Amino acid sequence: MKNTKRILALIAAGLLVLLYISTLVFAMMDSEWAYSMFQISIFSTVAVPVLLYAMILVYKRLKVKNQELFSDSINTVIFDVGNVLVNYDWKSYVKSFDFPEELNQLAASAMFENPLWEEADRGVMTPQQLEDGFAANAPQYADEMRMLFRRAEGTVTVYPYAREWVRELKNRGMKVYILSNYASQMFERTKKQMDFLPLVDGAIFSFQCHKIKPEQEIYQKLIKKYQINPAKAVFIDDRSVNVEGAREAGLKALQFTSYKDTKSALERMLQPGL
Repeated sequence: MKNTKRILALIAAGLLVLLYISTLVFAMMDSEWAYSMFQISIFSTVAVPVLLYAMILVYKRLKVKNQELFSDSINTVIFDVGNVLVNYDWKSYVKSFDFPEELNQLAASAMFENPLWEEADRGVMTPQQLEDGFAANAPQYADEMRMLFRRAEGTVTVYPYAREWVRELKNRGMKVYILSNYASQMFERTKKQMDFLPLVDGAIFSFQCHKIKPEQEIYQKLIKKYQINPAKAVFIDDRSVNVEGAREAGLKALQFTSYKDTKSALERMLQPGL
């Protein structure tokens, strides 16, 4: 681009020099034709610089308008993991053991929908403390609770589209990050399944910073660590409360509903003119 500007400047300078020389030459000639050409040269030596100046002003104005139009264009996509890139299905996992219905219901209140499960994502309590806590929540089924916790990686399967979705965005020049509530022991047991992780530019899992979404600190941690411009980034999560948390942090955000619908919504954000 710089070379093109330099060449155009040299051409313009050469044209002006040529006009000045031709004006001088025609002024020294004694004929009606020379006089006409002298008048044309005089006009051109005034008109051409004015025209060039006007073109420069228009170019600068258009450049500013273009920058204003695309200044907020998205260059970063931030994914949640659970129920966005992987299927987190604890209900099917529990039912796979053919427990009595009473135990299936207890698994929800005592473990998977218990506040203690979210605290596991915070990464402060040890796995043994968590296991003991879940067992204490359903003492009549303490052994089953311990077993469910120890095999909890069975709740997670990677969606078939996950790796390709991340790859497509990377191939388009997007930065891709992960921001997910995730327990340390669960991460260690499932990270090999998550074949999209090597493709992303960075990730923060809640157990690493001891903060969980929608707490503002975890969003800010990601933004600061990877120097993300929130105005140019979109966050995708399946939970509305986490989506609102992202918006409070200044990020654009989409609530994941399905791969097809969310990918279409993301495309509309990436190419607003279409």
